[in-house]
Amino acid sequence: MQTKIAFISYPVSNLDKAVEFYQKVLRKEPLFHREDWAEFDFGGQRLALQKSSSPIGIGATVYFLAQPIEGFVFRLKELDAVLDGNIEIYSYGKLAHFRDLDGNVLGLYEPPE
Repeated sequence: MQTKIAFISYPVSNLDKAVEFYQKVLRKEPLFHREDWAEFDFGGQRLALQKSSSPIGIGATVYFLAQPIEGFVFRLKELDAVLDGNIEIYSYGKLAHFRDLDGNVLGLYEPPE
């Protein structure tokens, strides 16, 4: 199992305005901009903006590349880590969320095959 950061995600209340802000600040066009998700590329590292109804300012979520994600989830369960829900499957890959000892949310990401 390899461990590296796949992407970092920030929750935003208005995705269109957030993309416009980051475009101006970073002087960069997004790789893509969907209804609820946008990504910018920085030499292979990705910054994602995710439309969210959660309180503003809750911070970023670091997603670790997890291939296969099931192996990482199994290992977390063995360590009695707190998992937030089950593995989520989307067209862009699989996601899982867990918490560190201080309650910070971290993510696992497995790209689609």
